[in-house]
Amino acid sequence: MRYLNFVIAALLLCTLYSFSYVHKGEPVTQAGVAYYHFTHLRDTNNPHRIWNEDFILVFNNEKSMYTSSTRIDQDSANLAKMKAAEQAGSVTIQMGVLKPVTTESVFIQNNAVYVNKNMNEDSYIIREPLEKINWTIEKETKQLLGYTCQKATGTCKGRKYIAWFTTDIPAGFGPWKLQGLPGLILEASDVAQRIKFTCTSLSANTAVPHQLSLDLPLDGITTTQAEYQRMEKAFREGISMDAANGSDIKVENVTMNGASFKAAGNRNAVNYPLELAQ
Repeated sequence: MRYLNFVIAALLLCTLYSFSYVHKGEPVTQAGVAYYHFTHLRDTNNPHRIWNEDFILVFNNEKSMYTSSTRIDQDSANLAKMKAAEQAGSVTIQMGVLKPVTTESVFIQNNAVYVNKNMNEDSYIIREPLEKINWTIEKETKQLLGYTCQKATGTCKGRKYIAWFTTDIPAGFGPWKLQGLPGLILEASDVAQRIKFTCTSLSANTAVPHQLSLDLPLDGITTTQAEYQRMEKAFREGISMDAANGSDIKVENVTMNGASFKAAGNRNAVNYPLELAQ
């Protein structure tokens, strides 16, 4: 746990930028909406420290969008605190505990994966080829959320996964970058059980949540992974929340006036990444 004083304009306007990609005036469309609880043992030398986060998958028969619902909820709460402080004429905000969250969103459409990342009030889009996962569908079944799910195994981003999908919802998507089965994936884990996605609720035909869209951000800047990492490194040298270190951050007496900040402490090791180098 770390105690930080930092500048609202430098930090929160960047971390809350995820709200800005919503398509204003977009008509309400029907889609499937699934929520997943994600766990990840990122440091095998510290097996008691597990990353936990909740995600939302919005999908139809042609495309999907996957993003952190934990981030959306936290950003919404922080925006409310900022507005309340502004209305009260206060320059200090008690932010409380900020959970580390995944800031990127994953879109699958047009036979490609698009990773949307936000940095320094700009939206960036990184295109990846759609990985062909050679799934082996097995006969074993089990019930999840009232749906009959069938077992499948396949390798995605260098790791072998066991997935459970239901043909009752014939959309070939799932959490994160898992896709390509003849039905929605409700549960998936790598064979080492260090990475797991578990669907906690599902609506097969509902309105797309108003904060989200199945379409790529209209203002997204197309870039490459290497170029984005270069820009991100330069940006974080001056301003860093160190949100990927797996520790909650308690923030006290955030002021709207003052100098820039730099997070303290060492980043926790990540020796079991979600993706292996290709």
